[in-house]
Amino acid sequence: MEVAEQARRLSYWKTPAFPDADKRKQRDTAAAAIRQAVHDRTGLYTFWGDYGGGKTLGLQIVLNEQRESGQALDGYYAPFAIILDHLRSLFNQREQTSTYWDRLLSVPVLAVDEVTRFNATSDWQRDMLFVLVDTRYRRRASHLTLFATNDDPRKALPTSDSLGYLFSRMREGSLLELRGDVRNAKEA
Repeated sequence: MEVAEQARRLSYWKTPAFPDADKRKQRDTAAAAIRQAVHDRTGLYTFWGDYGGGKTLGLQIVLNEQRESGQALDGYYAPFAIILDHLRSLFNQREQTSTYWDRLLSVPVLAVDEVTRFNATSDWQRDMLFVLVDTRYRRRASHLTLFATNDDPRKALPTSDSLGYLFSRMREGSLLELRGDVRNAKEA
């Protein structure tokens, strides 16, 4: 994360003065989930919704709060595109694993941004995403995993060719919808 992003804490999480009460409730629910994730240090949380809704901010706050409390000195944040770039290099070198990949699978706190932004037609990319999500899903009782996506995990069917398997894992955790662009909204 960039230096400015590392400074973001829960006090930075504001509820904009949306005229829509549902959007304000979503922000308050997400704030409670952030507090819970920081406290428990385990589980699976997926922030989903509109561009500018605060999903990335939610991931950053959890990691920063964990680090500040000394609980997650070994947490990691990455957009999925960066993870895929690394995996492509492994694939091109005909390698099966790396220290970086092993770390993503085992780090106590992992935040993956834009988890569904990739070429969904690539079987290899879907397979690698499945390995990451499934491994983190199986370790949710002892590890904390956070995802952010613009896609609605409630809509994909587990039998579809899309990302149903991913969304079925996400539905086992906490789903936090964030609608409305908060970047220029007034704070309440």
